Amino acid sequence: MKIRPLASFFLVLITAVIFSAYSTAQISYEVNTFIKDWLILGPFPNCEECSPTSYKHDERCIGFYTDYLESMGGELNAVPNEGVKVSVAGKDMERTWTVHHSTEDKIHLSEMLDPKDMVVAYAFCRIESPESQKTILSIGSNDGVRVFLNGKEVHESHDFFGRWLQNDNDYVAVDLVKGTNNLLLKVDQGTGDFGYVLRFLDYDTVVAKIRKELESYTTLKAVAIEDMLVASFGTPSKISVLNPAGKVTITVNHEEKGELAEKIVAPGEDAELQLNRFPKGWLTLKASFPTPDDGVITSETRYYKGKLKRHPRVERMGKDLTIHDDQGKAFFPIGTYGAPSEEYKTIKDAGYNFVVASVGDLDKLQEAGLLGAIHVHGEPQAIYEFITKHKEHPAVLCWMLYDEPGYNKADLQYIYDIYNAAYKADQVHPSYLVITTSTVYKSFGGLCDVLAIDTYPISNGHIDSISANIALAQEQLESEVPIWHCGQMFSWPNDRRPTPQEHRFMTYAAMIEGAKGTLWYTYRGYGQNLPVDDPALWEAQKILLSELNELAPLFLAHGFGDKVLSVEKNKSILAIIKKSPLGTYVIAANLSQTETFQPALPVGNKYDGEITVYNENRSVSLKKGILKDEFKPLDVHIYKVK
Repeated sequence: MKIRPLASFFLVLITAVIFSAYSTAQISYEVNTFIKDWLILGPFPNCEECSPTSYKHDERCIGFYTDYLESMGGELNAVPNEGVKVSVAGKDMERTWTVHHSTEDKIHLSEMLDPKDMVVAYAFCRIESPESQKTILSIGSNDGVRVFLNGKEVHESHDFFGRWLQNDNDYVAVDLVKGTNNLLLKVDQGTGDFGYVLRFLDYDTVVAKIRKELESYTTLKAVAIEDMLVASFGTPSKISVLNPAGKVTITVNHEEKGELAEKIVAPGEDAELQLNRFPKGWLTLKASFPTPDDGVITSETRYYKGKLKRHPRVERMGKDLTIHDDQGKAFFPIGTYGAPSEEYKTIKDAGYNFVVASVGDLDKLQEAGLLGAIHVHGEPQAIYEFITKHKEHPAVLCWMLYDEPGYNKADLQYIYDIYNAAYKADQVHPSYLVITTSTVYKSFGGLCDVLAIDTYPISNGHIDSISANIALAQEQLESEVPIWHCGQMFSWPNDRRPTPQEHRFMTYAAMIEGAKGTLWYTYRGYGQNLPVDDPALWEAQKILLSELNELAPLFLAHGFGDKVLSVEKNKSILAIIKKSPLGTYVIAANLSQTETFQPALPVGNKYDGEITVYNENRSVSLKKGILKDEFKPLDVHIYKVK
């Protein structure tokens, strides 16, 4: 069929209009609709000297604050089109604005830019507004973001530890002009996932929601991080909608000495207070946030400076910090997160003996021969009633009180209250906390019967931090609390899992430092499926589980073992010698990821002759109490010396 000339003209015109809209990323304003058409530019360096394994979002991220758009008028004035090239003065670097149309709400910069770690990128679109209006620009980003609208910077978020990519992290109250509005984003990235998601929300609807749920947006949190008391008020970039320019006044009062300090910060911003300036005892912190329409919004919390009183050991915990079963026999806990109930038999057969679970799974746990670390939720009285109701179930291993109180800046008084509520309800089963932030072991680590440490260093830290953190927790808690190793079996977004060798190393490094149990995050769920996603690691895990079950009497034996220092005083070799019902064993690991060593380990003159290397089908000679062997990077060797 032939196209008539007039029809052909309109087809060309429509095509041109569509092409023009895409090439300039021109969007009609519409509430609750995610913007999917953008012009993208990047990547540019963010922190050229930073390490991807210890990346933090701070002043070292010079790229986040470097104007890479000077060649087109600067970040405040840039109005790009497709194909426009941008050069950076003093650098052999040129980038081109390209059109991107996304098929999903989130814009994954990691899928379109290379390199994608330790960089920044720009995104631009034009918003066509039918009238001048106040609206809420709602944005989520991974990691930091700066927002420029019509020649002004209207928002910045730059969390020190980065953040996940999710909808509606930040609400920004903005004014759109009638007609074209130029919107520019600058997103920075450490490692892993990289992107943003943005939409506009109705201003009145958002304000009404905040007012209706005011308490959930105005919590005052305070947590001790090393020698600082860090307090913050309100959900960042949410409560500030009620007063965009408003500041929060945070005061600290001692139960006997009265007011001690005052800080003025923005909502969500950390107020840092020197703990060593405060006397021991209870401190009351109060936040006051003035608003033009809702009066002064206040919130309070408490913090105790000093060592809070611990309750006696529960019946299922021995003096040597081991966990006992219902027959009074010590056992070595080996568990996992992300365990679907339909796979409990598979998990049991693989060698696990407990899972982190909900109370509704207790019967299925018992049927499979597993125990459960059972989540508790709510206020202290509700937790007391919950535990009282379920504590007699034979599948209960422990009560999981809270996940990451340091990272989440949990209220110390609340954690202390639920710790006491759990003990009041049940003096048999232990309570359990998991902490990833090493700077708060001392604050929260004593408010539980069992502390699990999840360092998760792949690829977000240093692998030798596993042993260092467990040793730090033992020291700060004066070996009053058993430490369980919570190991990494997942990948950060767009990243990788540990290799089988890294995984084995991390586990035994924890055992060398005296871990009294171990579990992993995760088996399945949360976007992960270990057996399917990484069959090699899953097979290695099953071998490791077999070893841990066989060597359990060694880990449960009294004491932490005696440290063995190499003759060469090589700090990369971590080793202990320990007596147990299985015999006397040496466990040794090479902390280095790059170097091979052949250390001489003095394990005692009474040991001599050929000794077996566990699970390696070989032996080595022990002469005059000196054990010599080769340790490649991250190697672990276990020897039975008697």
